[in-house]
Amino acid sequence: MNLKQPLKNLLPIAAILLSTHAFAGDLPALVPVGNPGNISDVSGYGAVAYEYKIGKFEVTWAEYCEFLSAVAKTDTYELYDERMDGEYGGVSRSGGSGSYTYSVKDGWAKKPVGYITPLSAIRFANWLTNGKGSSDTENGSYKISGGQATVPNHAALAAGKDVKWVVASENEWYKAAYYDAKKGSGGYWSYPAKSDDAPDAVINTGGSSEVGSHKNAVSAYGTLDQGGNQWEFNDNLSGDKWGLRGGSWYQNDNPGYMQSGTRYDDYCGKWPHYGFRIVALGGGSKN
Repeated sequence: MNLKQPLKNLLPIAAILLSTHAFAGDLPALVPVGNPGNISDVSGYGAVAYEYKIGKFEVTWAEYCEFLSAVAKTDTYELYDERMDGEYGGVSRSGGSGSYTYSVKDGWAKKPVGYITPLSAIRFANWLTNGKGSSDTENGSYKISGGQATVPNHAALAAGKDVKWVVASENEWYKAAYYDAKKGSGGYWSYPAKSDDAPDAVINTGGSSEVGSHKNAVSAYGTLDQGGNQWEFNDNLSGDKWGLRGGSWYQNDNPGYMQSGTRYDDYCGKWPHYGFRIVALGGGSKN
């Protein structure tokens, strides 16, 4: 993977439940991101013309286990990886194909999921869009065909009357991490903690921590762990590569990886330090 270094009023979350779908169980915790129409940073990232809600935390092993239990009794799309039951994984699988069952390992429920691919994350988003349960994973906010996903127009989804769930776009991710409407006339911090200095974070620690462990390292919009814990996929697709941001607990990562000017892209490899964050778009006055 190649490191690129470019230049450096809303209603409560519960309103999402008023969507046309009935959801079973809890939804990921979200925070609202307002200030639509903000300008981009000098890097060219961060401008978002619409309001949205983004995951307060990275998707956890408990949330991903619920997803597996609902849609992967056969696991046609290889949403589970055997390494998820290893040293750096948080979910065990039992039984045989057609009757697989999944359980969260002790102490892992609130840690961020790993060993996922962008397509796994996109299927998770489709599952949320379709109301959870045993719903369709191949159609929803994204259409997946032949192992390839069509990335939707996020602005169009944001204008829709129904709530649609997506993997954060790079601009949505960047704005939530670094933009602060109260910084001068509106500007960007270097790190996702309202700071131009590296915050305390889960960087090069040898293992992940429960999401939100560093409660003082919070962005202007209230997100946690956009610096450290897991590298987070975004749905910026360039050729066969997907975007990654944020840095991780993995060996040799350093605080500079959390900076706004640092970004990766990578193929769909499953690694223990790759995770993702979810976004809810649309819903009109209900969102």
